[in-house]
Amino acid sequence: GGAGPSHERAARDPLPLPRNLMVVVAFAQGLVLLLLWRALTHETWPSQTPALNLPLWTLAVTGPTLFLLTVEADNLKRAALFVTAFSAVLALLAIYVGWQASPINAFPTGALFAAFVLTMLVACFKGAMYLQQFAARERIHYPALFSRSWRNFGVFGLSWTLTGGVALVLALWGALFAVIGIDFFQELFREDWFLFPVLTVAFGLGVFIFRRLTRVIDGVTSLLEGLMRLLLPLTAAVVAIFLAALPFTGLAPLWETGNGTALLMALNAITLFTVNAVYQTDRHAPYPLFVHRPLYVCVALLPVVSALSVYGLSLRVAQYGWTVERCWALTLAVLFAAFSLGYTWSIVRHRDRWPAALGRVNVVMGWVVLGTMLLVNTPLLDFRKISLASQFGRVEAGEIELRDFDFRYAREQLARPGWLRLEALAEEHGADPELMALIRPVPPGTPGERIWESVTLRPEPFEVPAGLRAIAEREWYVDHGTTIVLVRIDMDGDGQAEYAMLNAEAGRDYTWGTLFRQAGEEWVRFSLDPSGEAAPDVDATLLHGAIGTAEPALPDLRVGELIYRPAPIDMGDGAAGATIVYSAAGSADPADDEAEADDSAP
Repeated sequence: GGAGPSHERAARDPLPLPRNLMVVVAFAQGLVLLLLWRALTHETWPSQTPALNLPLWTLAVTGPTLFLLTVEADNLKRAALFVTAFSAVLALLAIYVGWQASPINAFPTGALFAAFVLTMLVACFKGAMYLQQFAARERIHYPALFSRSWRNFGVFGLSWTLTGGVALVLALWGALFAVIGIDFFQELFREDWFLFPVLTVAFGLGVFIFRRLTRVIDGVTSLLEGLMRLLLPLTAAVVAIFLAALPFTGLAPLWETGNGTALLMALNAITLFTVNAVYQTDRHAPYPLFVHRPLYVCVALLPVVSALSVYGLSLRVAQYGWTVERCWALTLAVLFAAFSLGYTWSIVRHRDRWPAALGRVNVVMGWVVLGTMLLVNTPLLDFRKISLASQFGRVEAGEIELRDFDFRYAREQLARPGWLRLEALAEEHGADPELMALIRPVPPGTPGERIWESVTLRPEPFEVPAGLRAIAEREWYVDHGTTIVLVRIDMDGDGQAEYAMLNAEAGRDYTWGTLFRQAGEEWVRFSLDPSGEAAPDVDATLLHGAIGTAEPALPDLRVGELIYRPAPIDMGDGAAGATIVYSAAGSADPADDEAEADDSAP
């Protein structure tokens, strides 16, 4: 929603702010973040212990930031007390999440940490409003929460904008002096010991400045509120028209899209957001009565949209079981349904005056949202464990074979629970090489000697030259489901073999490759782009197709010492066009010849 001038009484303007203290806190935050960053980049303690490293990062980021948003001249002790208590709770959750990332580097943790960061952002956004009211000894009431939410959003966003502006100015400063031969500033501004304190102080000063400009932020949010007032009738109309059309179309077309549940949840979320932006308990009616009444009738229909979302999700779960993504979808759908039911209850009970009860619903749901964001980072509601139990339950129930289980998903998305289960399976089925290849494939993104476990040599096994082997072990990467074929063939009939490394991903009809030709002690590379009719099964073609050379459809064009190579292109309308690829065959610089050869198809 948007906070207009009428909200200035709901959330008072802040008292004088302790600028010096805020700068000191921001500077100290920069130093702590610097130490943690250096430990991370140098792989020293505590970065190699996620159960310790993550809570330290959580404390260093959330504690000072929430304190900067909460502190005023007369509430230093209370602000410090409440922020410390809340940050301690977040750190305890971080210990558990960090434990789910242990042992370090044993499995991918990107999805785990991304979910933690997002939930912490929401929790801190909701928590900041309550911390500010607790520190100011204010009663928890909706108008003040509403105003503080938009003020916090504006202050945080503008402070980050200021911080980004400072970083850009420093980069420009360094670049300008580097152009005239003075590299000192550019090198200085790239040092982490300089950047961390400077940028955190810039952020802290931004918070100090923008917290004092509440009237400006209230004016901006009033403008946003006006835009939402125009959008709400449209979104409400979409809800009504869509639900009216369903009896005639049925639900089957909605589920056939594969993203019907996501579309319904998006409609629910946008409508709830615009309702909150427009209707406030202490405002005059934003619409005349003849508009107000149809709007709240449409709002009362939102539980139907929520019910359809949950129903669609239940169909997917019944068919494929729970995943982390479906657990999140259900969580959001339930939260949207709770908001929708609360608004519908208010409409049924109060009719035209239903916005008077909006605040009570939102205050209660604010606590529910905050609690949910905290709970999903505890053992009580661990989506990874729920997903793992569901998917292996399908195996135990005989719905799918163990070989058909999505081992990659368990390895990459389920963190420690998935890793532990896969390790147990590896011990149980160690004598089954095919199953072990699924449980423990060549680690994605890991070059080295194990690369050859996934490479097929064609047309027959041969000794890979030492130079090419070194390149492969240093640069080639294997991902699960990728087919790699190394072909030895004399492409130009000069008696010297070339080597073509060809790739294809399982389930896709696309292939690509690189041709290697030895020139003295160096290896020259050429890109290989496929042409001709697409093979129905690219993997099988690479592994078993006949190997040979093919004459080009058109010869090269020579103009003096320049060579141009025709290549078909798509003109955008299905017609075949042509492009001329420049080949600097006559370049005076041998290094240029090799560079251009790298980009030329043989």
